[in-house]
Amino acid sequence: MEYVNASASSSFNNSAIESINEQISRINFILDEFYLYTMGIFISLMQIGFGYLEVGAVRSKNATNVMMKNMMDSFLCGIVYWLFGFTLAFGTGSSFAGLYPYVAGYKLAEKKMFAKWYFELSYASTPATIVSGAVAERCHFIGYLVYSSLISCVVYPIVCHWAWTEEGWLKQLGFQDFCGSAVVHMCGGCCAIVAAILLGPRHNRWDKKNENDSDENFNGHSSPISALGAMLLFTTFLAFNAGSVLHISQPGDVELIVKIIIVSLLSTCGCATTTLFISKAGGFNPTPFKGHGYWSFYHTANAGLMGLVISCASADSIEIWASFVLGSMGAFVYLGLHHLTRKLKVDDVINVIPVHFGGGLWGILASPLLKNDALPGLNGTQAGIYLGYNIIGMLAIAAWAMGCSLIIFVPLKMMRLLRSSEHEEIIGMDAAKHNEPAYQYTIKDIDLGEYKKLIETSGNLTPTTPQIFNFTTGGRIPFNRQESQQMPIMA
Repeated sequence: MEYVNASASSSFNNSAIESINEQISRINFILDEFYLYTMGIFISLMQIGFGYLEVGAVRSKNATNVMMKNMMDSFLCGIVYWLFGFTLAFGTGSSFAGLYPYVAGYKLAEKKMFAKWYFELSYASTPATIVSGAVAERCHFIGYLVYSSLISCVVYPIVCHWAWTEEGWLKQLGFQDFCGSAVVHMCGGCCAIVAAILLGPRHNRWDKKNENDSDENFNGHSSPISALGAMLLFTTFLAFNAGSVLHISQPGDVELIVKIIIVSLLSTCGCATTTLFISKAGGFNPTPFKGHGYWSFYHTANAGLMGLVISCASADSIEIWASFVLGSMGAFVYLGLHHLTRKLKVDDVINVIPVHFGGGLWGILASPLLKNDALPGLNGTQAGIYLGYNIIGMLAIAAWAMGCSLIIFVPLKMMRLLRSSEHEEIIGMDAAKHNEPAYQYTIKDIDLGEYKKLIETSGNLTPTTPQIFNFTTGGRIPFNRQESQQMPIMA
């Protein structure tokens, strides 16, 4: 009898333990899923930050167009990522790209991948959004729809598969990019370089024969709006980095997540503050460090974002002091690329090339050297191994992104679907493309001299609704040759 009771008691205890373990596993699963889609929501808010940052940095006649493109990045990405992108990124089948089984959401429910899908979707629109900042104020809207869809559907997901899946060839090689310095930001930056070069500069941007040519003619219309976007990004970007832990239920997760947030924060603090003093020293003057400097908001904000991009590469495996050093040094990378793009006359409207290409490049190459088991641990051999693998990954990602961009943008240019017409640039995309101007137009919005020349040579450039061009001063832009001849040109 005692043996029977002991056996029954043992069986009951085992059953109870199994039940408790199942409940613990279930709770852990719920916690991890909740963490993923909550971080995904915060990361999705980055799209608002990118939109406001960009819209404040362009002229007011293009504000609606910029917000439209940033909104459509999310919508287009949602469709193509659901159809093919997630499969290419996280499906299985080869070391180059995923081939199955998630096409059009297939088996997401069976494999309990809904939270994972949404979290990764929040990343996927970022590379296309990066390109938007480099081609603002002059990109054809159909061309934009094409490139945004293809980058989100094919270009980025395949890079993602290489680096972030167990069968990806870069992952197997030893390439390490914790949350996207190269996979997300440098990839988008490479696409932006190709797009900006093929698109060419904005009308009169580098025309030295134009007596009105100056930076002032192309300044953004609202630094407070850009500030709102930048500060929103400074907050939501922390979820971008911390969310890449992918779970919160395992021992040590909470401490690691908080440390990643602090590491990211100190990198952005170092980069932004160093850039502020570089600006005051005259570093961003046409001739660097000559003449009177200034406390630049735009460069400081951009550098703050660059610091976050730099931290993406190794936020999980470097110390706080190392992130501050990397961010501070990154400010000089930003300075160099800012002047290089201007020297080469690459019209990068909001400096996405220094921020995302430069930040991604610096992060993926420099941060592995300061991992705890590399130079700080006095292990030069390990630092060299990390650097070697990351150089290979960097070159592969750059070649892929730029090669795909050529395939995307060159045919669009040949079909005249890459760049808007000259008169659309002059009157602004808001009126020309959307018939929804964000603001009452003023003399500053449109170069009347250039507009008159177009009317003289083209005859009639009547927009769909001429009344939207009323000036706050009571005048309006002429819409045909006769009106043009009767209207004085104001300085």
